[in-house]
Amino acid sequence: MRYLTDNVLKPAALLAVVLGLAACAGGPTASAPTTPRTAEVAEAATEVAPAVMRQYTDAQTLMSVEDYAGAAQILEPFVGQYPQFPAAATTLAIALRELGREDEALARLETMLVSHDGYAPGWNEVGILHRQAGRFADAEAAYLKAVTVKPDYALAHFNYGILLDLYLARPKQALEHYERYQSLAPDEDKDVKRWIADISRRIARATQAAQVAQ
Repeated sequence: MRYLTDNVLKPAALLAVVLGLAACAGGPTASAPTTPRTAEVAEAATEVAPAVMRQYTDAQTLMSVEDYAGAAQILEPFVGQYPQFPAAATTLAIALRELGREDEALARLETMLVSHDGYAPGWNEVGILHRQAGRFADAEAAYLKAVTVKPDYALAHFNYGILLDLYLARPKQALEHYERYQSLAPDEDKDVKRWIADISRRIARATQAAQVAQ
C-alpha cells in the first residue's frame, strides 16, 4: 500500500497526513478481496514545537517508503506524549497493521476513540481490522459509525460497500454506499463505476425473476 503525505504543514497549526488509495484492479470478488482504503484528514493543533513537527514529518516520510517499523518507532512515544492528535494514533495503528501487529493496532485505536469518538478515520481503520479478522458484524458497526459521524467521508463508504457486497451479501445496501462514495470522490473511480453497473444488473435480474415467478 502506498502511503502519500501532504507536505504542506502550517507552522504550529497543522498535522496532516494522507494515506494512499490503493488502486483496485477489476471488480471485487470473494476470492480476491479489494484492498481497503485508509486516509487521514488535516487536524488543527495548538502551539506545536518545531521539533515535534519534525518528528511527525519524519514518521510520514518513513510511511511513504513503507518503513512501517521505523514509523512506528517514532509514533509510539509521540502518541503517548500527544494523545490530543487522533490522526497520529490512527497512523500508528496503520503502521502496526502493516507489521502484522493487528491486536496492538486495535488496542491503540480503541484507546484513542474513547477521547475522540467522532474521529471517522479511526473508526474506518477499526472496520478494516475487524473485516480482515473475519469479524464482519464488528466491521459493519465500525464503518457505520464512521459514516454516521462524518457522512461525507468517502473512504468509509467505499469500505462499507465492499463489506456489504462481498462479505454480507447485501447488494442493495452496497450499491447505496458505492454510489455515495462515487459522488464524494474528487474523480470518478472507474472500478467502482463497473461495480455499480454490475450490482444494478444483478438487482434488475433478481427483480425480473421474482416478477416472473409470481
